Amino acid sequence: MKKWPWLTFALFSTLALPVQAEGTLPYDRVGFTVSAEKDVENDVLTAVMSASQTGQDTAKLADEVNQAVAWAMEIAKKETAVESRTLSYTTQPVYQDGRVNGWQVSQSIELKSKDSKVLSGLLGTLQAKLRIEAVDYSISTEVRKGLEEQLITEALATFKQRAGQVQQNMGRADYRVVRLDIQTAADFPQPQMRMAMDASYASAPAAPTLDAGKQKVRVNIAAEIELSLN
Repeated sequence: MKKWPWLTFALFSTLALPVQAEGTLPYDRVGFTVSAEKDVENDVLTAVMSASQTGQDTAKLADEVNQAVAWAMEIAKKETAVESRTLSYTTQPVYQDGRVNGWQVSQSIELKSKDSKVLSGLLGTLQAKLRIEAVDYSISTEVRKGLEEQLITEALATFKQRAGQVQQNMGRADYRVVRLDIQTAADFPQPQMRMAMDASYASAPAAPTLDAGKQKVRVNIAAEIELSLN
Protein backbone atom coordinates (compact mmCIF):
# COMPACT_ATOMS: atom_id res chain seq x y z
CA MET A 1 0.00 0.00 0.00
CA LYS A 2 2.88 2.37 0.61
CA LYS A 3 3.88 2.16 -3.07
CA TRP A 4 0.64 3.65 -4.43
CA PRO A 5 1.37 7.32 -3.57
CA TRP A 6 4.74 7.07 -5.35
CA LEU A 7 3.17 5.43 -8.40
CA THR A 8 0.44 8.06 -8.52
CA PHE A 9 3.06 10.88 -8.44
CA ALA A 10 5.17 9.22 -11.13
CA LEU A 11 2.17 8.76 -13.39
CA PHE A 12 1.11 12.38 -12.90
CA SER A 13 4.63 13.68 -13.67
CA THR A 14 4.90 11.58 -16.83
CA LEU A 15 1.56 12.74 -18.16
CA ALA A 16 2.37 16.37 -17.39
CA LEU A 17 5.55 16.47 -19.48
CA PRO A 18 3.89 16.60 -22.92
CA VAL A 19 1.68 19.44 -21.73
CA GLN A 20 4.71 21.48 -20.61
CA ALA A 21 6.56 20.76 -23.85
CA GLU A 22 3.51 21.72 -25.90
CA GLY A 23 3.33 25.04 -24.08
CA THR A 24 6.88 25.91 -25.15
CA LEU A 25 6.50 24.99 -28.82
CA PRO A 26 7.62 27.90 -31.04
CA TYR A 27 5.49 29.67 -33.58
CA ASP A 28 6.48 29.57 -37.24
CA ARG A 29 10.14 30.54 -37.44
CA VAL A 30 11.96 31.95 -40.46
CA GLY A 31 15.73 32.31 -40.79
CA PHE A 32 17.55 34.51 -43.28
CA THR A 33 20.79 36.45 -43.78
CA VAL A 34 21.30 40.06 -44.83
CA SER A 35 24.52 41.97 -45.45
CA ALA A 36 26.02 45.36 -46.21
CA GLU A 37 29.41 45.94 -47.81
CA LYS A 38 31.71 48.65 -49.08
CA ASP A 39 35.08 48.93 -50.82
CA VAL A 40 37.63 50.91 -48.81
CA GLU A 41 41.18 52.02 -49.45
CA ASN A 42 43.89 50.16 -47.55
CA ASP A 43 45.56 52.89 -45.52
CA VAL A 44 48.27 50.93 -43.66
CA LEU A 45 51.35 49.34 -45.23
CA THR A 46 53.41 46.85 -43.25
CA ALA A 47 56.77 45.60 -44.50
CA VAL A 48 58.98 42.88 -43.03
CA MET A 49 62.70 42.93 -43.78
CA SER A 50 65.46 40.64 -42.59
CA ALA A 51 69.22 40.44 -42.25
CA SER A 52 70.70 36.99 -42.71
CA GLN A 53 74.20 35.51 -42.80
CA THR A 54 75.36 31.94 -43.36
CA GLY A 55 78.74 30.41 -42.45
CA GLN A 56 80.72 28.48 -39.86
CA ASP A 57 81.52 31.06 -37.19
CA THR A 58 78.28 31.79 -35.32
CA ALA A 59 79.83 34.65 -33.35
CA LYS A 60 80.92 36.40 -36.54
CA LEU A 61 77.57 35.75 -38.20
CA ALA A 62 75.69 37.14 -35.23
CA ASP A 63 77.89 40.24 -35.17
CA GLU A 64 77.25 40.94 -38.87
CA VAL A 65 73.49 40.48 -38.49
CA ASN A 66 73.40 42.62 -35.35
CA GLN A 67 75.27 45.43 -37.07
CA ALA A 68 72.97 45.32 -40.09
CA VAL A 69 69.81 45.42 -37.97
CA ALA A 70 71.18 48.19 -35.74
CA TRP A 71 72.02 50.21 -38.86
CA ALA A 72 68.55 49.68 -40.29
CA MET A 73 66.74 50.56 -37.06
CA GLU A 74 68.78 53.73 -36.62
CA ILE A 75 67.68 54.91 -40.07
CA ALA A 76 64.07 53.78 -39.60
CA LYS A 77 63.72 55.60 -36.25
CA LYS A 78 64.45 58.89 -38.02
CA GLU A 79 61.30 58.51 -40.14
CA THR A 80 58.51 59.88 -37.95
CA ALA A 81 55.86 58.56 -40.36
CA VAL A 82 57.08 54.98 -39.88
CA GLU A 83 56.63 52.69 -36.88
CA SER A 84 59.50 50.23 -36.53
CA ARG A 85 60.29 47.28 -34.30
CA THR A 86 62.51 44.20 -34.29
CA LEU A 87 61.00 40.75 -34.72
CA SER A 88 62.33 37.19 -34.44
CA TYR A 89 66.01 36.34 -34.05
CA THR A 90 67.04 32.83 -35.10
CA THR A 91 70.15 30.69 -35.33
CA GLN A 92 69.59 27.54 -37.39
CA PRO A 93 71.86 24.75 -38.61
CA VAL A 94 72.53 24.35 -42.32
CA TYR A 95 72.60 20.72 -43.45
CA GLN A 96 74.49 19.07 -46.28
CA ASP A 97 74.26 15.33 -46.92
CA GLY A 98 72.41 14.92 -43.64
CA ARG A 99 75.10 16.60 -41.55
CA VAL A 100 75.43 20.09 -40.09
CA ASN A 101 77.59 22.05 -42.52
CA GLY A 102 77.20 25.53 -41.07
CA TRP A 103 74.83 27.99 -39.46
CA GLN A 104 72.39 30.66 -40.55
CA VAL A 105 71.74 33.65 -38.29
CA SER A 106 68.77 35.87 -39.10
CA GLN A 107 66.74 38.68 -37.61
CA SER A 108 63.66 40.46 -38.96
CA ILE A 109 62.28 43.95 -38.49
CA GLU A 110 58.79 45.32 -39.11
CA LEU A 111 58.07 48.70 -40.68
CA LYS A 112 54.55 50.12 -40.66
CA SER A 113 53.30 53.37 -42.18
CA LYS A 114 50.31 55.13 -43.73
CA ASP A 115 52.61 57.00 -46.13
CA SER A 116 53.44 54.70 -49.03
CA LYS A 117 56.01 57.09 -50.53
CA VAL A 118 57.97 57.39 -47.29
CA LEU A 119 57.88 53.65 -46.69
CA SER A 120 58.89 52.88 -50.27
CA GLY A 121 61.88 55.20 -50.01
CA LEU A 122 62.91 53.69 -46.68
CA LEU A 123 62.71 50.16 -48.08
CA GLY A 124 64.89 51.19 -51.00
CA THR A 125 67.52 52.54 -48.61
CA LEU A 126 67.48 49.55 -46.27
CA GLN A 127 67.79 47.06 -49.13
CA ALA A 128 71.48 47.91 -49.15
CA LYS A 129 71.89 45.48 -46.23
CA LEU A 130 68.51 43.87 -45.66
CA ARG A 131 66.08 42.04 -47.90
CA ILE A 132 62.31 42.48 -48.16
CA GLU A 133 60.41 39.42 -46.97
CA ALA A 134 56.84 40.69 -47.44
CA VAL A 135 54.64 43.77 -47.72
CA ASP A 136 51.07 43.63 -46.43
CA TYR A 137 48.23 46.09 -46.98
CA SER A 138 45.50 46.60 -44.40
CA ILE A 139 42.89 48.97 -43.01
CA SER A 140 43.65 50.92 -39.86
CA THR A 141 41.64 50.16 -36.73
CA GLU A 142 39.96 53.57 -36.65
CA VAL A 143 38.88 53.41 -40.30
CA ARG A 144 37.59 49.84 -39.96
CA LYS A 145 35.67 50.63 -36.77
CA GLY A 146 33.91 53.64 -38.30
CA LEU A 147 33.06 51.72 -41.46
CA GLU A 148 31.74 48.70 -39.57
CA GLU A 149 29.46 50.92 -37.47
CA GLN A 150 28.04 52.40 -40.67
CA LEU A 151 27.57 48.98 -42.28
CA ILE A 152 25.91 47.54 -39.16
CA THR A 153 23.33 50.34 -39.29
CA GLU A 154 22.69 49.63 -42.98
CA ALA A 155 22.45 45.87 -42.42
CA LEU A 156 20.01 46.29 -39.51
CA ALA A 157 17.78 48.50 -41.66
CA THR A 158 17.81 45.78 -44.33
CA PHE A 159 16.95 43.19 -41.67
CA LYS A 160 13.90 45.16 -40.50
CA GLN A 161 12.73 45.56 -44.09
CA ARG A 162 13.19 41.85 -44.82
CA ALA A 163 11.47 40.76 -41.59
CA GLY A 164 8.51 43.04 -42.30
CA GLN A 165 8.28 41.67 -45.83
CA VAL A 166 8.19 38.08 -44.55
CA GLN A 167 5.56 38.97 -41.94
CA GLN A 168 3.25 40.68 -44.45
CA ASN A 169 3.61 38.02 -47.13
CA MET A 170 2.80 35.31 -44.58
CA GLY A 171 -0.27 37.24 -43.43
CA ARG A 172 0.84 37.51 -39.81
CA ALA A 173 0.06 40.37 -37.45
CA ASP A 174 3.49 40.58 -35.84
CA TYR A 175 6.88 38.94 -35.36
CA ARG A 176 9.59 38.81 -32.75
CA VAL A 177 13.35 38.42 -33.07
CA VAL A 178 14.62 35.03 -31.92
CA ARG A 179 18.28 35.31 -32.97
CA LEU A 180 20.44 38.09 -34.39
CA ASP A 181 24.13 37.35 -35.05
CA ILE A 182 26.27 40.21 -36.38
CA GLN A 183 29.58 39.29 -38.02
CA THR A 184 32.17 41.63 -39.50
CA ALA A 185 35.03 40.57 -41.74
CA ALA A 186 37.14 41.50 -44.73
CA ASP A 187 35.93 39.69 -47.80
CA PHE A 188 39.35 38.62 -49.09
CA PRO A 189 42.81 37.94 -47.63
CA GLN A 190 45.03 41.00 -47.40
CA PRO A 191 47.00 41.74 -50.59
CA GLN A 192 50.58 40.71 -50.04
CA MET A 193 53.82 41.15 -51.92
CA ARG A 194 56.61 38.70 -51.13
CA MET A 195 60.17 39.23 -52.25
CA ALA A 196 63.44 37.42 -51.79
CA MET A 197 66.57 39.35 -52.66
CA ASP A 198 70.27 38.97 -52.12
CA ALA A 199 71.26 41.39 -49.37
CA SER A 200 74.85 41.74 -50.58
CA TYR A 201 74.44 44.90 -52.67
CA ALA A 202 77.20 47.36 -53.36
CA SER A 203 74.52 50.07 -53.32
CA ALA A 204 70.80 50.13 -52.61
CA PRO A 205 68.56 48.93 -55.45
CA ALA A 206 65.59 50.89 -56.71
CA ALA A 207 62.78 51.33 -54.19
CA PRO A 208 59.78 49.03 -54.69
CA THR A 209 56.53 50.44 -56.06
CA LEU A 210 53.75 50.24 -53.46
CA ASP A 211 50.08 50.49 -54.39
CA ALA A 212 47.81 49.66 -51.45
CA GLY A 213 44.59 49.29 -53.46
CA LYS A 214 41.22 48.50 -51.91
CA GLN A 215 39.50 45.70 -50.07
CA LYS A 216 35.86 44.89 -49.42
CA VAL A 217 34.55 45.14 -45.85
CA ARG A 218 31.29 43.32 -45.18
CA VAL A 219 28.87 42.99 -42.30
CA ASN A 220 26.64 39.89 -42.23
CA ILE A 221 23.58 39.49 -40.04
CA ALA A 222 22.21 35.98 -39.56
CA ALA A 223 18.67 36.39 -38.24
CA GLU A 224 15.78 34.23 -37.11
CA ILE A 225 12.30 35.61 -36.47
CA GLU A 226 9.16 34.01 -35.06
CA LEU A 227 5.82 34.88 -36.68
CA SER A 228 2.76 35.38 -34.55
CA LEU A 229 -0.17 32.97 -34.77
CA ASN A 230 -2.66 35.84 -35.18
